[in-house]
Amino acid sequence: MWDLQTILIYALFGALGSYLLSAVVTLLRPAIGRYILFVGAAIHFIAMVGRGIGIGFFPLTNKLESFSAASLAVAIVALITWRKNRLFTLPLLLLAAISLYGALHFPWELSFPPPLMYTIWYPLHVPLSFFSYALWAAAAVAGVCFFFDREQSWLRLIDRLALYGFGLWTLSMICGGIWGVLAWGAYFMWDPKVIWSAILWFHYASFIHVRLTPSLHHRHWVRPVLAILGFTFVFVAYVGTSFFFGRSSHAF
Repeated sequence: MWDLQTILIYALFGALGSYLLSAVVTLLRPAIGRYILFVGAAIHFIAMVGRGIGIGFFPLTNKLESFSAASLAVAIVALITWRKNRLFTLPLLLLAAISLYGALHFPWELSFPPPLMYTIWYPLHVPLSFFSYALWAAAAVAGVCFFFDREQSWLRLIDRLALYGFGLWTLSMICGGIWGVLAWGAYFMWDPKVIWSAILWFHYASFIHVRLTPSLHHRHWVRPVLAILGFTFVFVAYVGTSFFFGRSSHAF
């Protein structure tokens, strides 16, 4: 008989299959692909809630749950920002699928959080971060789309996504700073993850200033380039500091 952990893992595999199926269907019928994505995101959400119930805490305690949560955030943003344009939609679907596929390569066991996570600031800080990442990923994809057809609607979408991501990221940094005091006794540390978090904040703060600078209004290429560059910073801030910068207190 299957236990809870096995059922939840198979649910994650079901969500992964839904994301991949959504990508395939979107190639033919984008409107139907969105419904399949919704089903996959719902299954994914239920599986994550189940893992949280299993450990009695927010389900962000190990590598599997971290990448799974990042995938779910991308899926939700893809649903909200859905476009019939395949060049915009497909990369987000594939990013959600790749993140979840990577998550399922980590150990599947339910793990209980260490004492430093037992604070409200941790489950506020991390989800806000993931939704910021997802919004900025969508902004980067919109930036690529702009260079294909030069439609002004892409610029408006980039502006909204970058601004919303910046707002959530600011809240995330505030919650993370308070959590840092409780966990390590300091709001800021010379830690790779914290440093790159600050770099991201300044990058998208600069993005907003560029958008509001009159002399740059007619240089439409600037904001898409900054959005694409921002996603490379996101990748370093999330993956790089977690796996490759071994001295980071945030490293897995």
